[in-house]
Amino acid sequence: MARFDFYKNPSSRSRAKSPYLLDVQSDHLGELLSRVVIPLTHVAGNYTSGKVAQDLAPIIEIGGEKFVLETPFLAAIKTSDLGLATGTLKSEQGRIAAALDRLFGAY
Repeated sequence: MARFDFYKNPSSRSRAKSPYLLDVQSDHLGELLSRVVIPLTHVAGNYTSGKVAQDLAPIIEIGGEKFVLETPFLAAIKTSDLGLATGTLKSEQGRIAAALDRLFGAY
């Protein structure tokens, strides 16, 4: 598991809306039984970049589809529930780190 990898959402309740979970936990804490993740939610309806605080919830494209990083919904999940990584968003590291900084007041 690596920071900024994303995984298929294992929750049948939220998977349709948020098909992926982004791992934002430090790689130095890889031995913990949990990972801190942020849902990646489909951009739909009037949920557009003009109506979303881009520093807190940036819109990120995966495979041509747009998702919002739902930073305020950050949570922990058992590592064993995540399965294999689907991909990585290391290229978005700056925007993801800025969203976490905004959430925690480090700006």
